Amino acid sequence: MKNIALQSIKNILSDRLLVGLIVAVITGAVAYSIFVILSLQPSDLQVAVHYTAFGETNFYRDKWYYLLSFIGFGAVIAFVHTALIVKLFSQGNRQLAIAFAGLSLLILFIATIITLSILKIAFL
Repeated sequence: MKNIALQSIKNILSDRLLVGLIVAVITGAVAYSIFVILSLQPSDLQVAVHYTAFGETNFYRDKWYYLLSFIGFGAVIAFVHTALIVKLFSQGNRQLAIAFAGLSLLILFIATIITLSILKIAFL
């Protein structure tokens, strides 16, 4: 088991593009989490935490600490997506691993835009 893990790491480190994408995914997820941490403002008031076009009201309110779950989302992206990229590459699917890493970066970009919009509304 240990030899298999070491061999997988050696193979991944030999592929510069994949290493760069993995570093970009981890860096992007950490930057996203830091952005959310720095944007949160504790408040006794309820803040807008969710938007939907369905229902009677478009904005749903809750305590400010609900927004801490966004930090968890960044951690999940960093850990789970990196593990999936490594698993895909170790099974011989290099192109799929590269595509998945690119899509992970796209998810982080879209999540940043949505989170920015929610935080603007939450702390008016």
